[in-house]
Amino acid sequence: MNPARAELAAIAAALCDPQRSLASLVGETVQLRQLVERHSRLSMDGPDGLRDGESFLPSGWAISPVQAGLCAREPYRSAAFIQGLALAVRERLDASNGRPVRVLYAGCGPFALLALPVMALLDASQVRFAILDVHTQTLAYARELIAALGLDGHVAEYICADAAAWRIPAGAMPDVIVSETMNTALGKEPQVAILRNLHAQAPAAALLPASVTVHLGLDRRAPDAPCTDWGRVFALDGDALRAWQGAQDGRGDRLPAASIRLPDVLEQAPRLLTRIRVHGDIALGDHDCSLNLPLPLPGKPTLAGGSVLDFHYRLGSQPGLAFCLSETPALHKENPQ
Repeated sequence: MNPARAELAAIAAALCDPQRSLASLVGETVQLRQLVERHSRLSMDGPDGLRDGESFLPSGWAISPVQAGLCAREPYRSAAFIQGLALAVRERLDASNGRPVRVLYAGCGPFALLALPVMALLDASQVRFAILDVHTQTLAYARELIAALGLDGHVAEYICADAAAWRIPAGAMPDVIVSETMNTALGKEPQVAILRNLHAQAPAAALLPASVTVHLGLDRRAPDAPCTDWGRVFALDGDALRAWQGAQDGRGDRLPAASIRLPDVLEQAPRLLTRIRVHGDIALGDHDCSLNLPLPLPGKPTLAGGSVLDFHYRLGSQPGLAFCLSETPALHKENPQ
């Protein structure tokens, strides 16, 4: 075993341990990030600009190789998705009748970060990955890194394609689909479009994340205090994906979301709160990583207490939640948008 793979295997044993808390894995996520940056041809501190190589697709913003690589610097985020993926693969392995578990990694980024520890922990006879990214250069970085770590045998196929439109070959239906192609409140990036496309083709596959929900509420008042939650606005999970196949809200460019009535007295501006359940009980909550930071409403409107906000999810090249006022208190009839 080459030294880099041996180092990865030691890190993976901790990261894939379902008994470890996310807080206890910060050191290992730092070690993993340092390892992949050390062995990758992509320089995170080099002359390439932060946004060089990004794309704007019909389904949303595909971030650049450097931007994708920077996600590895968020410890809780990395730990949660790696631990969740390892658990999902092990569960499917128990029911695979001796064949390798097939994992489709849609939006692998330059490091294929979520796959590497699982590859290091399990044999190629136990798990095989289809590694997909929309950017040729990003996919090349991932392929070279996997080769440098001696993990080529764990990869069934490298695919350069838009995961929001790609068709899964009939003989390669995945057991697990992992795609971490999201931004706060499911805005800008194509997470919703990607999972809609892939789940429709492989409805029996385990999805990671299993659930992303966006709520309306208030940010916390102190570091140890909880955020205030007024209700769930939107959910991206298996139930929602199945429902969307049957019907939308009458328009092909949007998905239905909830209506929320604001309290009569607003202490501060409302925020969108993003909660992520990766797999099982492994979850990321408010302020755990950049994906969970409370986000102002689109346009940062001035809203009156008692207003009712009707939300929907906008599809297309600029995806994200939008709203209109369906009810405004008598003294505040103007539309803040």
